[in-house]
Amino acid sequence: MLETGNLYRDNVSRLIGWGHWLVFFNILLALLVSSRYLLIAGWPDTLLGGGYMLTSWIGHFAFLTFFTYLLTLFPLTFLFPRVRAVQFLGAAIATGALTLLLVDTQVFSLFGFHLNPTVWRLLLEQAQAEEASGWGWLFVWVPLLFLFELWLAGWLWRWSQRRRRSLTLPLALPLLASFFLTHSVHIWADALVYTPITEQKANFPLSYPMTAKSFLIKQGWLDEDRYRQLSRQVAEQPQRRLNYPLRPLSVQAPDASPNILLVVADGLRADQLDAITMPNLSRFASRHLRFDNHLSAGNQPRTALFSLFYSLPSHYLRDAEQEGVAPVFIDELQRQDYRFGLFASGGLDKPLYRNGIFSTLRNQPFDTAAKGAEGDRKAAADFSLWLEQQDSQRPWFSFVYLDALNELDLPADTEGPFQPSLQQLNPALAYQNEQRDALFNRYRNAVFYTDRLLGQLLSRVRQLEGRDTLVIVTSGHGMEFNDNDNNTWGFGSAYSPYQLQVPLVIGWPAQRQPARLSHPTSQLDLVPTLMRQALGVQSPLRSYSTGQSLFKADANRWRLASDEEEYVIYQQDDITLFNRRGDVQLLRAKDYKTEPDASPELSLLLQVMNDLNRFQGD
Repeated sequence: MLETGNLYRDNVSRLIGWGHWLVFFNILLALLVSSRYLLIAGWPDTLLGGGYMLTSWIGHFAFLTFFTYLLTLFPLTFLFPRVRAVQFLGAAIATGALTLLLVDTQVFSLFGFHLNPTVWRLLLEQAQAEEASGWGWLFVWVPLLFLFELWLAGWLWRWSQRRRRSLTLPLALPLLASFFLTHSVHIWADALVYTPITEQKANFPLSYPMTAKSFLIKQGWLDEDRYRQLSRQVAEQPQRRLNYPLRPLSVQAPDASPNILLVVADGLRADQLDAITMPNLSRFASRHLRFDNHLSAGNQPRTALFSLFYSLPSHYLRDAEQEGVAPVFIDELQRQDYRFGLFASGGLDKPLYRNGIFSTLRNQPFDTAAKGAEGDRKAAADFSLWLEQQDSQRPWFSFVYLDALNELDLPADTEGPFQPSLQQLNPALAYQNEQRDALFNRYRNAVFYTDRLLGQLLSRVRQLEGRDTLVIVTSGHGMEFNDNDNNTWGFGSAYSPYQLQVPLVIGWPAQRQPARLSHPTSQLDLVPTLMRQALGVQSPLRSYSTGQSLFKADANRWRLASDEEEYVIYQQDDITLFNRRGDVQLLRAKDYKTEPDASPELSLLLQVMNDLNRFQGD
């Protein structure tokens, strides 16, 4: 029994020593494979950030490799202390881990996030559906890597038995130092909000660098007010450069540019455009172009207006504001000597207007104004006064923004035809099923009032003579009143059709006959359509837009809506909701409920991610 015990201990001891060497060489292999992350993530701007990236890269993958060994091969060594068996298991485990790492580098390069159960399931389903198309490299990589690991395991066993001098300490110390330095430096960087380091936390899979703000504040080593101030300053800085447009525009301006009036009645959902609720706009739509399957690109005013003017997803919004980048549409209007008349309920003193959309306009009063029903009335009246001062010598562009629907607001002396209606709006009590009908009637009355203003405005425009006037009436987003019985109200709370589907009516004199169009369109399509067909821009749409022509009928096209964190894809009857962390959910458009046993298309996500990153600078 003593000899048997000694033999067991000797075998285990030799196998553990051999296992450490196998770990060390697989750390080198993991570093080789994971070096792709360094190329994908890009090199930091500072020397300290670059040093941290290299240190964290070495420390993180050394730790992951050793931790994988501790969880798998190390306990198996005690259960099966046989050289051949442990070598085979070690080669299989190393092959699987390195293959997962290689697949994750590919996912990270395509999507910007790492493998998670949802994405892994999508990859497997794609491989099965396409009969392993695009996965052929795995059939070469896996067997070759496994054979190499088997050879390495055998060679290391023979080599380790001949060695007398231990190299464990000199080889392990630098790796341990890299690991601990990674986390200690990140604690410092997080406390000082040093972004060249803190922005690297998502570069590597399973990376969770340490933070200790609460502890440092409690010990008095970190000033909480100073930390909050630094955090606010960093939040206001752009995180990347906006490369928009991708190249200078090629333009052949028309001989007679049309006037352009863009009216955004925010909060107006598409199903309200009927002869009863909106008789004036409905009459105007019957004589011009009406788009019945039109989606906004955002479910709240800020993101929707950004995408409407820029024809870009709203995750570029902060960059545009911080860098003072105006839409190419506004820049081209200026280049073609348009006059500007801007009239917004609530005023133009908002960062999106002042620092983004109208940032390049001179002598524009970015002031505040009344909002709600009174603000709408004033905006419409100011537009009429401004219009009287224009002549036909120069074309003009006017933007009229109405927001009474966002507030469900009505003038004090107006009740509206839809009764019973909620008279006093208390959000804490109004958004309840018991009040749903009365609240919805209040909304319809606000729509009816908005239609009255639109009727006056459209009537005034029809009186113009001389230059053609292109009139666009739309909305930034819709409004929801628990229509899907999921307790979702208002706007900005979901990406359901009730919050995204908005009307689009265009009066296009001399170019388009009256029509009612039912093919899928998006607010992202408006600017490229105007740029090409009204302003004579010849450049490819993809150089300055993520939309397409409004008149391109494609029943199978996908349409994107987003805020700065989440994204949603509409394609036919399916809705795909996802975020940058890789969480993906498939919903039905008809009731905004989860599709059971359904998965989004990986090829669709790839197309969308390409559009999301196309205008991101270096």
